[in-house]
Amino acid sequence: MFVNRIAARVSALLSGSSTPTPLLPSVMWQLDENAHGEILVNQALAEAVIRCLSLSREPYEASVLSKFSLHDWERTFHWLDRSDLSLYLLQRLKSIGATELIPRTVLDRFERNLTDNRRRVDYMAAEFGSLNERFARAGVNYAAIKGFSLVPAYCPDAILRAPSDLDYLVDEPSLPTAQRVLEETGYCLQHFSDMEFKFGRPSSRIPTVFDDPYSRKTEPLVELHLAFWNRKANRVPVNEPKFRLDQAIEHDWQSLRFPALKDEDAFVLQILHVFQHTLECWVKLCWLLEIGYFLRARLSDTQFWDRVDVRLREVPFLAEFAAVVTGLAERVFAAPMPPITEKWKKCLRSSAGLWLDNYAWSWVTEDRDTFNLFSAAKLALFLHREFIPDLEVRREITQRRLFPWKQPEQIAVPVDNTPGSVLTARRLQWTFVLQRLIFHLGSSSGYLLEMPRWRELNRRSGSHNSHQPDTTPPCDLSNQQITPH
Repeated sequence: MFVNRIAARVSALLSGSSTPTPLLPSVMWQLDENAHGEILVNQALAEAVIRCLSLSREPYEASVLSKFSLHDWERTFHWLDRSDLSLYLLQRLKSIGATELIPRTVLDRFERNLTDNRRRVDYMAAEFGSLNERFARAGVNYAAIKGFSLVPAYCPDAILRAPSDLDYLVDEPSLPTAQRVLEETGYCLQHFSDMEFKFGRPSSRIPTVFDDPYSRKTEPLVELHLAFWNRKANRVPVNEPKFRLDQAIEHDWQSLRFPALKDEDAFVLQILHVFQHTLECWVKLCWLLEIGYFLRARLSDTQFWDRVDVRLREVPFLAEFAAVVTGLAERVFAAPMPPITEKWKKCLRSSAGLWLDNYAWSWVTEDRDTFNLFSAAKLALFLHREFIPDLEVRREITQRRLFPWKQPEQIAVPVDNTPGSVLTARRLQWTFVLQRLIFHLGSSSGYLLEMPRWRELNRRSGSHNSHQPDTTPPCDLSNQQITPH
């Protein structure tokens, strides 16, 4: 891959070697999976996988998968893993008795992933249970969120998703106690903001964001959340809905019992989580599949959806966020929609509906890790701008997203002060920086090239001008106030 060749050359220069060798774990993993060294996802296969995972009542003809070669699958493995769809696909093929539709080598690979992930889930479940007990004994006021708390409502079996971290909502007075518990258990604070605190265990190897998601050796993080909606970063003037820990419920999973958010709060949190990631220009496909699974399971539970609607109406724009997220699940995985979603769609500003109709599919399904000269990633900025009423702030956000001149994220740190460890960490960091640079060049170019079409779509549809967004949704929210931040 073009990016990998550049990264390999930089690695060689840093090491003083005359023969460049790719050292990034993700590069090595990808090259192992693909003898040709080209990680260009087979888009037709990716779309066939998504169709095969459709939540529609209409049967999908999975036999189309049989037309793809082993090479096609090898090119698409990385996309499947990053989307967290590999094991969902394996389960679907088994459930319909269609595993013979894919090459034996591919099936064996998926089965190995499943075996590895089962070990990883067992390990993380044991760690999760131990932390829950320690938090309870220490008097931490918390609720488990995301992850295991979504099983089985959003995910029928925990081994189908590759967990990367353990997330907790804690109240501010409990934060010091929770941090002490984690430190006593061997965790160290790795990153923090005014909203979240990330902890990890010291490792004998350099962890990176590219590690095998199914491996037991990929250490999970523990994240303590005080809040979720990053208003400082996204500049959308919305107050976060209150998630009350005193209303948490006992959740049972396997042999574990732990506090979790009540069902309607958990759904609202999922909406907020996915919409915020949409504004940040990426969404993991399995999140939409799981939300769609939940929508289908609770399709006719009108009392539940009425409670959700009440929660959404407490905060301006939140019903619109729900319309966008459920709209993504509907368009990508054909998720059936509860009747209440029609009410949310009526709140949705017309330009956001245009974005869903014209960009949702290509934006969600694109492989972000493949070099793409005109990536669709930043087309989410069209949507983002529509929720920022202040024109000056909109210009600031646009410039920041298109040209993010900031210190790159530190994705690899030395495990000790030895020259080899320091040099390896430096190689990994430079490779990451080069990949991000090329990503931003391609995605910013894609945004700028698409802007005339976006303006024309708004003009033809009679929507407001995309440079003067209609920031007042058509719902009656006049009795709600946005607190200055």
